[in-house]
Amino acid sequence: MLPGNRMQREESLPTPVDSHRLSILTRQEIDELYGLPRFTDEDRQVYFGLSEPEQRVVHARTVSVAVHLTLQLGYFKAKRQFFDYDQTAVEEDLHHILGCHFAGKSLTGLSLPSYPTRRALRHTVLELFGFRPCDNAAKADLERRAQRIAMLSTQPIYILRETLQHLGHQRIVAPAYAVLQDMVGRVVTGERRRITGLPGDALTRDLTDQLDALLQTEESTYRITVLKREPRDFTYRELRDEVERRQFFAPLHGFAKRFLDTTGISTESSRYYASLVKFHIGIAQHSLDSESSYGL
Repeated sequence: MLPGNRMQREESLPTPVDSHRLSILTRQEIDELYGLPRFTDEDRQVYFGLSEPEQRVVHARTVSVAVHLTLQLGYFKAKRQFFDYDQTAVEEDLHHILGCHFAGKSLTGLSLPSYPTRRALRHTVLELFGFRPCDNAAKADLERRAQRIAMLSTQPIYILRETLQHLGHQRIVAPAYAVLQDMVGRVVTGERRRITGLPGDALTRDLTDQLDALLQTEESTYRITVLKREPRDFTYRELRDEVERRQFFAPLHGFAKRFLDTTGISTESSRYYASLVKFHIGIAQHSLDSESSYGL
């Protein structure tokens, strides 16, 4: 599913005004998805070829309108989107269309259709391909789906790809990139807020005290780091310490299993949040080690 038009693409590129938006795609990727199609001669043969239904609607128009309808049909076949353009920017494509479908006609006699006519042509293209625009109802449905996707992964690129794939399956024209950026930003923020609020509702006072205890330091080491410690050997003392650790963490482990079952997040997301814990513990321990080395 390839979204966008030139005007939408230019508006969606990062600027100081909209720098709050997530940077999901690179400029090259945005151009690949939203840029005006750049056809080779072989591409033109494929995309500007007309089926019988397409020929009927094309040749029912005046030459100028018919040529631009053929152009829009080819571009829609390539990227499932509509484009605003100047005739000078698409001259090679127009020359090809004239030579294939309107013999004897020249480019000098063509004029860009009026806005109402271009809008009518877009409706014609949508009807031919069985697509529909992404109206407000479709956008609301898409955002609800994106919220469910975010429970599997809050990686913006994953959410964007899944929503674009959904639009393609539903035969809906994708909205502008900026619209998708804003939507992905909202669902990512919403999911992270949801996850952040869940422990506070589920933790008991005893469990909270246990977690707080893990963040206390003993001999320049956070107690939580013992989770990563393996027994040095199989001596009685080491085995006894390992049993004591297991008994201490058993209630937390039981709670964690029950809690994760209620969150609705995927295994991948669980691993992602676990990696954040390890990351921040590492930073905190490094800071503590630095303070100890300097006698602070």
